[in-house]
Amino acid sequence: MDIGFLLTMLFFGGLLIFAHGFILLVTRYKQCAPDEILVVYGRVEGGRSSKCIHGGATLVWPLIQDYKKLSLIPMSIEIPLDNAVSVDEIRMNVKSNFTVAISTEPEIMQNAAEHLLHLAPYQIESLVSEIILGQLRMIFASITFEQVNSESEHLDELINKKIGKELGNVGIKIVAFHISDADNGSEFESEVTQERLTHYLNLTKMAREKATPIPKEGSPESQQLAILLRMADDYASDAKHFMDTGDYVRAFGAINYAHAWIDAGVKLRLLDGHGDDELFTLP
Repeated sequence: MDIGFLLTMLFFGGLLIFAHGFILLVTRYKQCAPDEILVVYGRVEGGRSSKCIHGGATLVWPLIQDYKKLSLIPMSIEIPLDNAVSVDEIRMNVKSNFTVAISTEPEIMQNAAEHLLHLAPYQIESLVSEIILGQLRMIFASITFEQVNSESEHLDELINKKIGKELGNVGIKIVAFHISDADNGSEFESEVTQERLTHYLNLTKMAREKATPIPKEGSPESQQLAILLRMADDYASDAKHFMDTGDYVRAFGAINYAHAWIDAGVKLRLLDGHGDDELFTLP
């Protein structure tokens, strides 16, 4: 074989190997922007499941390794929590806003690689929302309504400690949070339900049975009392009718009128309430 031809083949072969190695280096050398985490997984040194790199670069070996990037851009999530109960048993509707992001602390960043790597942004937000909602409900159950409404330091500490820990388990950190609105759940108290309506119907029935006439029969006062009691009975009858037809709002109004007429009789000393200050407004 011609020596010149052999040398030429060796030269082009070496050049081809060099070109292949260069292309491999260029295509598999992955850089990571400051607002990203580069997660290399597959066969990783140290027997780990993955390797996380923030703001740097590394060579991702073909066949035995692959990579994916996680964004560090903060996410702002609205957290509406309805019907929470404080330690002083006040129902609350609480609206809050949490700004969160994937953490760059090595241990927490590794948690992000294990739990969030293949989730879409909306799936990450959903996961974070569920964690925050569950922890907020438990936090509010351990403090008073006033502490929630005033955004006390104790509340801030609990949120950072408890929610921060749970989010850290999936690789997320709290950047900022704000309790934007907290009310005492008055809308729950104003909702007319069948159970609440039945309670007030029974309450008025008990008042009607317990209150006894004071004036002598045939006296002017007894005639006034008869009018009061007739009005009470008529309104109670209307309340039952409205309830049976499903008109709970009008039924609630009618039963309150009925009780008010009985209460007025006790207050005017036409009925004896027998000292019951729960059923009646005593004189």
